[in-house]
Amino acid sequence: MEACGHRRGLRDSESEEFNQSLAGIQKEAAKDARKTYELVMWQASRRGPAEALAWLQSLPPETRTNQPATLLMAQCRTALRDWSGLQAALDQEDWAELDFVRRAYRSLALRGQKLSSSASIEWAAAYKATRGRKENLVMLLRLAASWNWISETEALLRTIIRNYPGDRWETIALSRNLLLEGRTRSLMGLYAEQVKTRPGDLSAKNNLAMTALLLNETALRPLDLAAEVYHKVPTNASYASTYAFALHLDDRNAEGLKIIEKLKPQQLEQPGVAVCYAVLLNASGQPDRARNYLEIARRSRLLPEERKLLPAF
Repeated sequence: MEACGHRRGLRDSESEEFNQSLAGIQKEAAKDARKTYELVMWQASRRGPAEALAWLQSLPPETRTNQPATLLMAQCRTALRDWSGLQAALDQEDWAELDFVRRAYRSLALRGQKLSSSASIEWAAAYKATRGRKENLVMLLRLAASWNWISETEALLRTIIRNYPGDRWETIALSRNLLLEGRTRSLMGLYAEQVKTRPGDLSAKNNLAMTALLLNETALRPLDLAAEVYHKVPTNASYASTYAFALHLDDRNAEGLKIIEKLKPQQLEQPGVAVCYAVLLNASGQPDRARNYLEIARRSRLLPEERKLLPAF
């Protein structure tokens, strides 16, 4: 019993020492925005967002009502899913140049309370408050992505791509997300936007042609697009397979096979190429040759329309 009592006393001593140390750190952090942020991140991860929020609320008014404290409190309430508390706090605050962020969090609070129409209105206000500035749009984009708001994320990425066509990371990020989610029609819209802003982008034209072929969007003239791209760079495996697939859909399977079989063996094993090659081989009465490429395709991440093309043997 004495040993147990000794251990308990040691823990109490350590806890008291720790609390005294933490109090000193909190006092110092209250005067320094960077240290405030670091401390709250530590508290939220180690001791929970409720404790972090309580400390933030204990700060002097001149600190509590300014950045980064107001943003950190919003993040804590979000982690706690305290939607009504988040809305009430935001209604009383002014975030100056970051007001678009405040409005975004207000939209989140409203959506959390199932007030969808009001949430949409507030999100539109947040978007307008960015004033079209890239750094603001990117910050809003990160919030939407972190909340898994798919349509809002896509819309913001498209806006950034349209307004700042010189940057490529946004296009790459959006296309990757849409591919993972199998959203072929949204991908086609993205590629159409790319072709509009960058008419010389052969990769965008090829991607637009392929998605239009998969969705049977003949108004976009995907065969002509695929032919244009292929004839400019006939050694590109992706361009060749898209053109070959377009010829197959135009009842010119033999021509398509002739195009795709000019590729090197390792190029034929690329997933997107393998799909087209398997389809063309099967359509030409060569199911045995198609099997290897069919298996490559099946092991790959494909769009829903591509998967439907695969023969069932």
